[in-house]
Amino acid sequence: MGVADCTLIGDSLTDVQAAHAAGATVIAYANKPPLFAEAGADAITDTMHAIAQAFPTASP
Repeated sequence: MGVADCTLIGDSLTDVQAAHAAGATVIAYANKPPLFAEAGADAITDTMHAIAQAFPTASP
């Protein structure tokens, strides 16, 4: 597993920039949606519930 297989969830412009610089996918938690869109966030959400539903839970 490498950085390209990872997703960062961030709430700042520098989170978006750092994730892309490292080669990761980034989901921006939108407290500044237009700014995140301009920065190239792969996805933008304004609710943590949407993020939680997007990722499956691990099975024992």
